[in-house]
Amino acid sequence: MTQPNEVEIEKIVAGVADSPSSRAAVEWAAREAELRGVPLVLLHASTLPIGAWPIAPVPVGYLEWQMKVGRELLDDTARLVEQTTGGAVSVTTDLVVATPTAALVEASRTAGMVAVGSRGKGALSRLVLGSVSAGLLHRAQCPVVVVHGEGPTPAPDAPVLLGFDGSPSSQSAIALAFDEASRRRVGLVAMHAWWSPGAFEMPGFDWETLRPEVNRQIREMLTAWQQRFPDVPVERIVVADQPAARIVEHSDSCQLIVVGSHGHGAVGSTLLGSVSNAVVHAATVPVIVARQ
Repeated sequence: MTQPNEVEIEKIVAGVADSPSSRAAVEWAAREAELRGVPLVLLHASTLPIGAWPIAPVPVGYLEWQMKVGRELLDDTARLVEQTTGGAVSVTTDLVVATPTAALVEASRTAGMVAVGSRGKGALSRLVLGSVSAGLLHRAQCPVVVVHGEGPTPAPDAPVLLGFDGSPSSQSAIALAFDEASRRRVGLVAMHAWWSPGAFEMPGFDWETLRPEVNRQIREMLTAWQQRFPDVPVERIVVADQPAARIVEHSDSCQLIVVGSHGHGAVGSTLLGSVSNAVVHAATVPVIVARQ
């Protein structure tokens, strides 16, 4: 049963594709579903081959073959979840005809969380965030987890890392980060990178003089959350500028990063923030991008 201080999530959706990062995302989602005691939906989307053959017609039976491959992939993935959780998670599968991004965005309307791999197959797979995960981050209606599936596995007692800027939209990220740390019985590293337009170019500006006041403000901002989650030890880190770089630097010793989808700015409600976008691209541990 969900406690008053916990973030309520009724189901988790994991995007299923034939790639290593997708497998890692499914395994992460399975463990998260087990941790929360909620069902897991495995979703695979088969795209209609429109434009694949601009002159010749689509081969007879192509869609049927595509759906058969998708069904086999979902069945194999369901078995992976059962092995990962020992059958402790209720699993359903969903095979749809749509683009993967559209299918996952639609699923996000009723999901509490959607997990995807960072990229699929292709020549650029090691260089850029996949189109599906990138599109989902911009359009999802719930928190999105991007799992890279590379690098060493974080220690189970490693802390959760929260990156926040103090904006109203960061409250959802703070709530989710405390909740994740509490469920994992680990500490929380709360990082705030102070920045103000033009401040660092001002004559006589001294960051070390300003740091104690920023520390005080951050401490006050987190006090209520620490009271709600007394079981979560918190380490506060205040740095000057370059939030994405500092978050990624500290992520090597953490098991999970939580950031907001956007911060300050006139277009913050419609675009993925530059910090969260950079962190998702550069980090190797799973990243949750919380929605406001």
